[in-house]
Amino acid sequence: MARRSPSSLIRTDLRCLNRDLSPNITAVTVDDDIFRWEATLIGPVNTPYEGGVFKLRLTFPPDYPSSPPKVVFITRICHPNVADRGGIHLKGLRRDCWTPMSIVKLFKELVEKLIEPEVNDEEQTIEYLANLYKSDRRRFEAMVREMTNQYAGRGN
Repeated sequence: MARRSPSSLIRTDLRCLNRDLSPNITAVTVDDDIFRWEATLIGPVNTPYEGGVFKLRLTFPPDYPSSPPKVVFITRICHPNVADRGGIHLKGLRRDCWTPMSIVKLFKELVEKLIEPEVNDEEQTIEYLANLYKSDRRRFEAMVREMTNQYAGRGN
């Protein structure tokens, strides 16, 4: 069986993602470049991100799926695994830890991490948010709701 090209795999992932597999996530190519996407993630229900509309940028390397895509939040988000400039700090997205997976699965994992962040690995966290998440969940969630309304509200 012939190995599929990265662009063919990415096109298939884009079709699957937008088909209806996940009503909370959609994506489009940027400037018709299959290796660059802009995605929209709707904050999961029953979380402090609920009602938020978050934009993300995905950039696929030429050797995808052997290497992970770079995924960055464009919309500002308050999360222990997301830096101020939107970079996502998750072990599964690091090149040395990447296991090839579909983009649908990658987004499902990202949504899971929105709900239950990785807060015990210093390399992967924004320390003050991870500490707040662990020590005062109610205050953390109030901060998240406030920032979600401010930066990811439907009027933004």
